[in-house]
Amino acid sequence: MRAITLTSFGGLDALELAEVPDPVPGEGEQLVAVRAASLNSWDLYTPEGTFVAMGGLSAFPQVQGWDFAGQTSDGRRVLGFVPQPWMGVGSFAERMAVPAALLAPLPEGLAFPEASTLPACGLTARLLVEAAAASEGDVVLVTGAAGIVGGFALQLARVRGARVVAAVRARDAGEARRLGVEAVVDTGRGLEAAVRGQWPDGVDACLDTAGLGSGALGCVRDGGAFVTSVTMVPGAVPGAARGISPLTVAVEPDAATTAELADLAAKGELTLRVTETLPLERFRDAYTRLERGGLYGKMVLTP
Repeated sequence: MRAITLTSFGGLDALELAEVPDPVPGEGEQLVAVRAASLNSWDLYTPEGTFVAMGGLSAFPQVQGWDFAGQTSDGRRVLGFVPQPWMGVGSFAERMAVPAALLAPLPEGLAFPEASTLPACGLTARLLVEAAAASEGDVVLVTGAAGIVGGFALQLARVRGARVVAAVRARDAGEARRLGVEAVVDTGRGLEAAVRGQWPDGVDACLDTAGLGSGALGCVRDGGAFVTSVTMVPGAVPGAARGISPLTVAVEPDAATTAELADLAAKGELTLRVTETLPLERFRDAYTRLERGGLYGKMVLTP
């Protein structure tokens, strides 16, 4: 079968579309025909060997990719993710052998490309919102709110009744408003002044998906919550201050929660965004678009 493989830690130039052995499911595994697989920001880090120090694989070749939507050998529609390079299984392939426990049912109302955008980023956003204990009436600042994880986080915070403030670049303000934020502030040097100009005591929580670190921590009230993702923005965790102990979350497969998020998306309560869908052979175009940045939706590969 065909798959996108990494042949060395030589950056994106070390990626290639190659023929690899067909996967053979082991005990407790399910064969999945991949119908769509989306790229995440951290797919740019793997070719550089960023995750080796965190226990990632150092052997080659490595099939790339985390998120996927597809069909099992018995015809079930499923979605999920495999944390490459820790599991040694990648989703940028025609077929995968995946532990059955990682597979969530895919509602009929969701297409494969849109569904493939959800698992890792949706779960990360859910973890951020839960770690911050966002609740009814809380004012929650989401940095990078127009991005994929930020967009999911702001919507999930709103589901909980929080009042969401987006910290984004000026050009991204319209997208953040489209997703339903209450207010928008610019991520520039005047971020803290802009936030405290409207909320003098500071916001109740900050979900930092843009890696602003201490620049965003200053926007949080004394004793409030600050949460970021170690996978998305490694090294961007500020020190404790004013009774705030910054937290990090690390996403892991969770089929039950993925199913809940997919149901929200099927009901229209969670927006799934695809920038472009490309065939596997155009994977370099997909990586180039991702590296260039500024995307509101995900790049999706289809076998």
